[in-house]
Amino acid sequence: MIKRSTRWVVTGLLCAVAGATQAFPDKPITLIVPFAAGSTTDVNARDFAQILGNVVKQPIVLENRTGAEGAIAGQALVNAPADGHMLLFTSSSLPVLDPLMKKAMPYDPVKVFAPVCTVARTSNVMNITAGSPLKTAAEVVAAAKAQPEKLTFAYSSATTRLAAELFQQTTGVKLRGVPYRSSVTALTEVASGQVDLMFIDHVSAQPFYETSKVRPLAAAGAQRIKALPNVPSATEAGVPGYNILPWFAVYASAKTPPAVLAQVRDAVGKAMASPGVASNLEKRGLEPMAICGDAFVKFQKDDIELWRGVLNKAGIEPQ
Repeated sequence: MIKRSTRWVVTGLLCAVAGATQAFPDKPITLIVPFAAGSTTDVNARDFAQILGNVVKQPIVLENRTGAEGAIAGQALVNAPADGHMLLFTSSSLPVLDPLMKKAMPYDPVKVFAPVCTVARTSNVMNITAGSPLKTAAEVVAAAKAQPEKLTFAYSSATTRLAAELFQQTTGVKLRGVPYRSSVTALTEVASGQVDLMFIDHVSAQPFYETSKVRPLAAAGAQRIKALPNVPSATEAGVPGYNILPWFAVYASAKTPPAVLAQVRDAVGKAMASPGVASNLEKRGLEPMAICGDAFVKFQKDDIELWRGVLNKAGIEPQ
């Protein structure tokens, strides 16, 4: 009996030591962003990094790893040690839309990313070169029907491409897509008149609104957005099918031990509940949205199925 009791005591001590080694975090956290500095994802990530750092009492190092429409950043997370000290802050295009729109990916985001928490959601706006004679969404549709594929649209992610594809499917027009590595570069090309249109969130486009180089024509969905009260909603503009609302979230590696993943989710949840977070997001024109853990897993799955149906109906094949 004495030997058996001693064995259990030793085993318990070993378990306690092993548990202690999984403390999170015990060093700086790297937050990977798949899009360029200045993009909405980047700006949102920088705000979030500061808040998360206050919660975990560790430095948060933000790294922009652009390219391959976000896949390079995702691969960085896949290759990193799965200890919770590297996280991915991304828009929904990478974990939801890329698997549906890309035939060959180096990894499956659904399998290799562990959903931590959503952070916010944003809008999508139809934007045009300020000098264009086309003043409304209806005029764009008429011009595109008169001359199919003459009008061009820039895209830098699956979200910005899909928004344009939905617009085309809904209106029955044909536009010509032009890919870019970053939203800033794409918008710069729209501002200069090299490309006609871009379907992107108003936060990314705001600097171009301020210089009067890009003009918003319609905001996706049925309601106008607070940040652009004078811009009609897509429904008001006669394009009710143009309805896409991207969101932002934090992911860890799917190989992260459950106990550590729970600590990561707890830390992110506390960050989202911090005073001033909601008001700060709203000032940037974003809507707070904190969905964590299993609820987030289900939310993502439902979103994937929703867009799978949309893509199948539109006849858009993975490329």
